Amino acid sequence: MVYWSDSWLSGKEISFRRGEQWYYQHFDNAHCLCRWKSAGNYRLLTVIPIKYDFAIQNEQLHNAFISPFHGNERLELTTDRRKEYESVLAPDGHFLFSVYKSDKETNSSLPRLESFTFEKLIYNVRQPVSDKVKVRIYYVLEIMLFVVMLILGLVALYRVRGWNNLSIRAKISFIIISIFLGVTASIFAITTYFVRKQYEQRQQQLLLDKSMYIQKSLQVLYLWDVGLSERNERGMNIDLKDMSQTYEVDILVYTMDGALVGSSVPELFETGLLSSRMATEPFFSNVEWMLLKQHTGDMEYLCSYVKFYNGQFYQIGYIAVPLFISADEVDAEVDAYLARLFPPSLIVLLIILLVSYFWVRNLTKPIRLLSEQMKHFRIDEPHTFLAADSTDEIGQLTERYNEMIVQLEKATEKMVAAEREAAWKVMARQIVHEINNVLTPMKLTLQQLVRAKSVNDERFEPYFDKATRTLIEQIDTLAHIAGSFSTFAKMPDVVVQQVDVAQKLTSVITLFRHESGGIPIRYIGVEQGVSCQTDPEQISQVFNNLLKNALQALENKKDGDIIIKLEEKETEVLISVSDNGAGIPDEVKNRIFLPNFTTKAKGTGLGLAISKNIVEQSGGKIWFESKQNDTTFYVLLKK
Repeated sequence: MVYWSDSWLSGKEISFRRGEQWYYQHFDNAHCLCRWKSAGNYRLLTVIPIKYDFAIQNEQLHNAFISPFHGNERLELTTDRRKEYESVLAPDGHFLFSVYKSDKETNSSLPRLESFTFEKLIYNVRQPVSDKVKVRIYYVLEIMLFVVMLILGLVALYRVRGWNNLSIRAKISFIIISIFLGVTASIFAITTYFVRKQYEQRQQQLLLDKSMYIQKSLQVLYLWDVGLSERNERGMNIDLKDMSQTYEVDILVYTMDGALVGSSVPELFETGLLSSRMATEPFFSNVEWMLLKQHTGDMEYLCSYVKFYNGQFYQIGYIAVPLFISADEVDAEVDAYLARLFPPSLIVLLIILLVSYFWVRNLTKPIRLLSEQMKHFRIDEPHTFLAADSTDEIGQLTERYNEMIVQLEKATEKMVAAEREAAWKVMARQIVHEINNVLTPMKLTLQQLVRAKSVNDERFEPYFDKATRTLIEQIDTLAHIAGSFSTFAKMPDVVVQQVDVAQKLTSVITLFRHESGGIPIRYIGVEQGVSCQTDPEQISQVFNNLLKNALQALENKKDGDIIIKLEEKETEVLISVSDNGAGIPDEVKNRIFLPNFTTKAKGTGLGLAISKNIVEQSGGKIWFESKQNDTTFYVLLKK
């Protein structure tokens, strides 16, 4: 007995050869290599298919090379050893077959046969396709909606330069929509998978049920038969054709040896399209029934195998009922389900988009308000408290913000009071220090004057005149100190308006040139027509302080020189006052603009502090650069 391990190979005559060399064998539907080998008392045949050779060719049947072999379908195999053919040799060097390119046309069909399973195999028949218009419309709509949301998301990410820069509202909306789309896609994928599986399971159960009905019917017809042979073939084919029309399936019957003995479509086996041997799994198993996937060419079909019993329940063969499950039918089943699932899912998606938009907007509103409040927060301005409408984390955050505002206001009041108190303490110490510096020489002068008068010294009169002048000078110094501190304490607010700063500057320079003591004051710039934003009265005080400081830095310097420049820019005006004095030491540079700090013996340390306050309230900036024999103060004002 010869038995194929794969049931698609059809071969009615098999040549037996001695020895164990490979040789070429042409079967009904394939070109093969074969080899006989001894195994004890048995001779085993090994068959390796090389290329299909079906009697007809169509969408399911291609005379292509079988993996792992590759080649053009037009190539044919033969034992003819012509010179123009390409010979193929075995490893030991003996001839196997020749390969040549054929131009013959293969028959593409058979006479019309009644077949329920193999109709697609024999003819180019397409299964009816369900109407997919609705499904495609819904599918396109959802794809378009998804693409639009994806583009909007990418544009938003590009505009803010990354995920971390997105607003929390955009992040929450993006996550919600992404989760829903992911869940929807997963549902569709899982649904499609289970619909396909359920359809196949229904077909398998239907096939098994029909197989059982056919088994019962054949058991009645062959009640007393104790075996099947070729003499049963003609009558059995007629019976199977009738049953095929009744149950709308193709029916195959095999003997106990696994050889075909009856078929509702015998022409397929006679032409060698199908093998006359049943599959190995049901033949060698001991189960009552089995569902098995088989293939012929590119066509895969399901086949149900049940045992063939006679009236005495004695097995006399096997019954096979093949079924081709069309992919188009499965797709139609899936489309019918998706056509019902798409509309509600599309409506739910739109509802979720709208709900998520308003819900996220309402959810993040307190955070947005809190962010705006903190963005425009100023210590010196009145603060607005936020309403906490919920008790969740956002509501708690709002309450903490309100508590922080209250605590900050209290802390600010304490800090302002402490700074004011500290400032007045520093001011008081400075005033006491400055007054003591004046009172001490006054006290000594008066004591000396009293001593001179008590001894009736003849030098009393000239000393009295000298002491009087000294006391008057010290009193003037006290008046100057009092005036300076009064000016700093009661300095009016800066009233910013358009001022011709060039005219103001040249007026101050003209005044100081008459009192410079011979020190040259050079001016580089226009004398009028340069306007900027500042206080018209107080800006002159700034120029006075800077020029006075420059002149004081050049006392007792023979080659002193002061240079004043005015540079007009597009939106700003830069004024610089330079002198070639000793310069400002590095250790005191960071304290030059502090109140009460001075490097001069008779200074109060308020001039530069007042100047800095005037310039900064005008929206400008004041600074200096100093090195040995060169100091420059800069004033930058806006136009």
